[in-house]
Amino acid sequence: MSGESAESAADRALLEQVDSLVTGGYVGARRAEEIAVAVPAARQRVLDWLRIASAEGNWRRFERLAALALHLHPEGLGPILAAVLVSRPAGVNAEDVVDLLGELRAPEGVEPVAALVRERKSTDGPYFTFCVKALQTLGEIGTPEAVGFLRGIAAGDPAAWPDPLRWHAAEELGIEDELGFDEDRMLGGS
Repeated sequence: MSGESAESAADRALLEQVDSLVTGGYVGARRAEEIAVAVPAARQRVLDWLRIASAEGNWRRFERLAALALHLHPEGLGPILAAVLVSRPAGVNAEDVVDLLGELRAPEGVEPVAALVRERKSTDGPYFTFCVKALQTLGEIGTPEAVGFLRGIAAGDPAAWPDPLRWHAAEELGIEDELGFDEDRMLGGS
């Protein structure tokens, strides 16, 4: 076996070991740290493993490793997540990726998340659960671009955006009172 093949096999074995540790439950900060202690290479290799899972189309593994990576704080996680959201391959759970981008406060997530909101605003009703989650993510990211997009929904042309999305965008910005919004009317209450 050549040196490169042995290294690749060893890396694959580490990936399998880490994947077995992240399978079967929520990966929070404490569990991520326990995994990093058990497999120290995880801190340095998790982004490469995300790329491998993405290339293989193994989205369940990708999501597990992304949850781990979120708490290990590797530089470059945001662009990987944003790229997956842009390409939106079959089988990826876009809602989980949107959540991770928000938790990470990744500025590179603004445009892909905003694109999803624009795309789904007509089909996500009547409760708009995905779009509301995406608006919350944009609020968490909080960059000028994210704030501008939220403001465009909240204060823009009422015919362009459903009232529930206008309300939630305004709420993210804390300007619903300033805009004179009535929560019951906008959210379909009594």
